[in-house]
Amino acid sequence: MALRIRRWGVLAFLVGAYVWLSSAFLLWWHTPPYLSDYREGDIWPYPDLFAPFEFRIYKTTEERGEEIDSLVQHFSLVFQKDTHIAVVVREKAEQLAGRLPPEVRQALLVAVEYVYRYGYVGIRLEGKPGVAVLRYSPQAEREVALQALVDSFRLWRWVEAQVPLRVQDTLKQLLRQLLRVDCLYDPVASEERLRLASQALSPYSGTVRKGELIIRKGEILTKDTEQKLRSLRVAYERIHPLQGRLLSYLGALLLVGVITFIALQYLYISRRFSPSDVRPIALLLTVYLIFTGTSALFLRFVQSWNLSSGLPLHHLVPVAMGPLLLAIFFDDRVGFISAIALGAQLSLIMEAPVEFFFVHGFSTMLAVFRLRVMQRRSHLYYALALLALGYTVSYVGYHLFYQGTFQAIPWEGLPILYLNALLCLMVYPLIYGIEKVFKMSSDITFLELLNTNHPVLKELAHRAPGTFQHSLAVASLAEAAAQAVGAHPLKCHVMALFHDIGKLEAPQYFIENLAVISQGGAENPHHALSPRESAAIIRSHVEYGVYLARRYRLPQEIIAGIRTHHGTTYIQYFWQKQKQIAPHEAELWEEEFRYPGPLPSTKEEAILMLADTLEASTRAISDLTPQKLRAHVRRMIQQRIEEGQLEEAPLAFPQIKELEEAFYQQLLSLHHARIQYTEVEAAPVSA
Repeated sequence: MALRIRRWGVLAFLVGAYVWLSSAFLLWWHTPPYLSDYREGDIWPYPDLFAPFEFRIYKTTEERGEEIDSLVQHFSLVFQKDTHIAVVVREKAEQLAGRLPPEVRQALLVAVEYVYRYGYVGIRLEGKPGVAVLRYSPQAEREVALQALVDSFRLWRWVEAQVPLRVQDTLKQLLRQLLRVDCLYDPVASEERLRLASQALSPYSGTVRKGELIIRKGEILTKDTEQKLRSLRVAYERIHPLQGRLLSYLGALLLVGVITFIALQYLYISRRFSPSDVRPIALLLTVYLIFTGTSALFLRFVQSWNLSSGLPLHHLVPVAMGPLLLAIFFDDRVGFISAIALGAQLSLIMEAPVEFFFVHGFSTMLAVFRLRVMQRRSHLYYALALLALGYTVSYVGYHLFYQGTFQAIPWEGLPILYLNALLCLMVYPLIYGIEKVFKMSSDITFLELLNTNHPVLKELAHRAPGTFQHSLAVASLAEAAAQAVGAHPLKCHVMALFHDIGKLEAPQYFIENLAVISQGGAENPHHALSPRESAAIIRSHVEYGVYLARRYRLPQEIIAGIRTHHGTTYIQYFWQKQKQIAPHEAELWEEEFRYPGPLPSTKEEAILMLADTLEASTRAISDLTPQKLRAHVRRMIQQRIEEGQLEEAPLAFPQIKELEEAFYQQLLSLHHARIQYTEVEAAPVSA
């Protein structure tokens, strides 16, 4: 239980680390286009921009400056009004007027009334429009036009304009002695009033409604558009502080998590991995992470170039490379799901996500289907040719649908997509490195192992020719069966070629390697051995086969095929013989007459077990007819099912029926006259 928890814990850590890192890459790159800094005169390279939400348009710096300047020129000056001074001056003027000539007296009284009608100030008011605030007390004030107040300059002009010239000098002398300032300028109060007035000015010049068009792709930014973009950026930053950024990251985690769950769920259901071996999961997640991270880095690197050239350089991201790699290491279905997963994940950071997913996602699906049966290296080139064809059809079709004319299609994108397809040639050299890092085998490796000049196969053909011919026949059977049920034909063929290499340890003890055998003849070495000794020799070919496979560094799939091609079945002939010799003691030694297992856990391993059983047992049938062969195939498959040998293999009942028909057809075409076995000894000894 502790080991199971630890294995699932390692798996959970890998998945969690991948989702966290991938989401960080996506969030690092993802920046809405309106957050970039654009200037008046720039060309807008992105698609048409509509307001994502309602926001206010800020006034430009120039507009704000003009408003402040206007406010300064017309703002209110605050004066402290002393009403007692006007009363005192008027009284003195009345007393003085009784001693003056009538003409001077009249001019003096009129001048005093003119000065103190609103107030007399000690500062110059020339050229200062605006309002004067006369404060009589902290609770009482009055606003008058600034032109209504009188300063000394205004007073002398009035005297010169309204008073006869002969009395002007006398009047001016009297006014200098008599007048006192009753409106004292308060600069502190005036500045405070200016500050409050400037704060009251609206910083906005208008409002943009949600969904309103801001700018179209390819348009030149005007001053008004630039200010709208600046205002949108400010509004976005206000509603997306750190908390909003964290929520965006949470959204990325959810999206990447769902995509990853779908891909991993398929791998689990199709028995492409188990908690005891996380290499397939590590490979899948590593490929996803590398392509997500490098794509984000590439997009940030070419961003400025993309803006200046106008080319759709985002189509240069080789999305197809990841699914093609996984299709080569797993199968076309894993590649298909990876095309969807990677296409959807990378679309999140593309400027035209729908176009990107249609073009790259569907084209990649088309390419990975071509790798379903990769029996030659040229199949990879055929897949890339289909990828280029898919790019052409999907790219042109997408733009025709939206543009409705060939003239509007951005044809400069097709050469970039073709260059993308050429970049996918890097798949081939990457395979070797991945195999070394993850200790997994690709179809390329299995293609190389198809060559029967492999040292261990050459030795098998020389020292155990019967076993070698048996392996070739099993390989043919297994490949045909794998094609019938959607398993991996190439892998099944190679597993069958090597499944019996363990018989090299003692080839003479296996019946198919004896040139002449007669029933009970001395040529059969098993006649000199006890059933337990014979069973031990037959049983040991599994362990020795695993030893040789590791020695020659054969793939893990082949080693698993060697381990499981007999499952935990009995070495039937010697087990029956032991029960005849010592029926009461036979059960004590039962495990010595069973193969060590384990049971087959993949379709390929199950197919290898059935192909090995049927090929060996069919050779012992005399007077073989199609009816006998069909009944034999059905009986042997049913026997393995009843023994529980296929319990862990992912084979459904319809697939069992398909295997039965495939084995029958292939055996019918391969069968020819063979050396006859005794009915009792043939199948168990040569199995």
